[in-house]
Amino acid sequence: MSAISPSGVNIESDADLLTIRSDVLLRIASTAPYGGGLTHGHCIVSARVPYSYSGLDPARDIQELAAARGLIPEVGLLTAVDLSKVRSATVSCDDVTAIAAVTAGLRKTWAAGSPPAPVGSVGTINLIVVLNVGLEDAAGLNLIATITEAKVLTLAKFRITTEGGEPASGTATDAVVVAWPANATSRFRYGGPATPPGWAAAAATLSALSEAISIWR
Repeated sequence: MSAISPSGVNIESDADLLTIRSDVLLRIASTAPYGGGLTHGHCIVSARVPYSYSGLDPARDIQELAAARGLIPEVGLLTAVDLSKVRSATVSCDDVTAIAAVTAGLRKTWAAGSPPAPVGSVGTINLIVVLNVGLEDAAGLNLIATITEAKVLTLAKFRITTEGGEPASGTATDAVVVAWPANATSRFRYGGPATPPGWAAAAATLSALSEAISIWR
């Protein structure tokens, strides 16, 4: 997979690594195991690990896997999914364009609110959304919630359940990344589903995740 997003961001993937690189500085909000929280950067990666992966030091492992390709990412994710199966979708609303790059591993689904339990086999839904417009930090965090809502709706559409038969809300290790131009002169204050960035991000997530689930099945 190789593509240029509307915001000038280059997206490439093969079986073992998804790379998102930007010539312009990005503001990034994420729940990523490496570089999570709010940060700035030019490079986001998702690296493939085996299903037997123990996850004792994911930040170090991401850095090492990226370094083997000559990359120094600011934010990184992990998955056991073949990253050549990344699915993307681009959606626009008014002057806002969002591109979502998604992988879906559903070997171990989860229902939020279920009793704590050991996490078994590897299973992760990774959602990365890049926008072409500026956001306030609070709007970026709001978008993480909006994209998560879109994920849950998509799982419901496909009737994905847990091993116990409950409607699944995801897996126990899902991650979301939202990125936008850091130096944009104007910024959206909100990222809920009724806003242009929220609508575009949710629609792109719904489309890309639907394709990713179809491939996984």
